[in-house]
Amino acid sequence: MRKLLFLLLAATALWSGYWFVGTRVIRQGVEDGFADAARQGLVAQKSALRVAGFPNRWDLTVEGLRLADPKTGIGWQAPFAQVFAMTWKPWHIIAALPPEQVVTLPDQSIIATSSNLKASLRARPSTDLPLAEARVAGTSLTLASDRGWTLALGDFTLGLRAAPALGAAGYELGFDLAPLTPDPGFVAAIRAVTIPELPASDLPDVAESLWGSIYLTLSAPLDRSVGKVKPYLTRIEVNQLNLAWGQMAATAKGLIEADGNGFAAGKVTVEVTNWDRLPAILVAAGVVKPEVAPTVARGMQALAAQTPQPSVLSLTLVLRDGRMSFGPFPLGPAPLLVPPSG
Repeated sequence: MRKLLFLLLAATALWSGYWFVGTRVIRQGVEDGFADAARQGLVAQKSALRVAGFPNRWDLTVEGLRLADPKTGIGWQAPFAQVFAMTWKPWHIIAALPPEQVVTLPDQSIIATSSNLKASLRARPSTDLPLAEARVAGTSLTLASDRGWTLALGDFTLGLRAAPALGAAGYELGFDLAPLTPDPGFVAAIRAVTIPELPASDLPDVAESLWGSIYLTLSAPLDRSVGKVKPYLTRIEVNQLNLAWGQMAATAKGLIEADGNGFAAGKVTVEVTNWDRLPAILVAAGVVKPEVAPTVARGMQALAAQTPQPSVLSLTLVLRDGRMSFGPFPLGPAPLLVPPSG
């Protein structure tokens, strides 16, 4: 009995020591991270830092968060952020985010209002801590810009997980972002567009579904050295992408890779059912000028008439030799995938 009691006390002491050592490491790591960001000229502020959860969890709470890069004008503010990890698997962390945050971009500020917004990050237990899966989910998310636009999501998920079949630096991006409510002003602008020989827009206020999966290949794995290595995209495969918005539906599938000069090259085929809703969207989005819309609509009609189903339009996004075109419509320069120094 004494031996059992001794073993129990020893195990308790060891476990307690493990928890307190881990707590000290977490606190110091966060403090060092803020100090290092400040030395790099970034804004990194907090009003409080606490670690609780003894004995089975580490519960980190950071309050009064303000992070920003003065050079790019990008920043993030939140009243708090919480990160949780079980003591027996510290490579799997869960974050709880506040119901309101502010994201600053160079030309605008966006207030993000959410319900049950959570994120998780799971690494493989290894010294390099390679990413196994990252996920963000919530029951609602509304973005409101000081430039006047809004965007709202219902019950949504967004995840990135390792895809070993693509190699050590391959990942699958999966998402389900609907019901999606576009900015009411944008929907009103679509309905205000009049194009001869096309019906008035009947798109509802809410897009019923937007989901898909995209395979990504990077120049290096996402692990603990990501800040030094700075991986970049080398290959993008659209496995499936599906949108349903009222009577209009769209799918996409294709492959884009970096060419010898680092530019995106490849093809992505987009198929739009009930394409006659599309020209008004392009006009409202500013992609097509109103005076050109009838010509674009006639071109789409001619292309769709060549298929067994005239209501279905198939267009291919082609990226070649540093240029882009969407069907017969030129779009301009192709994006650079590989950085100049890459």
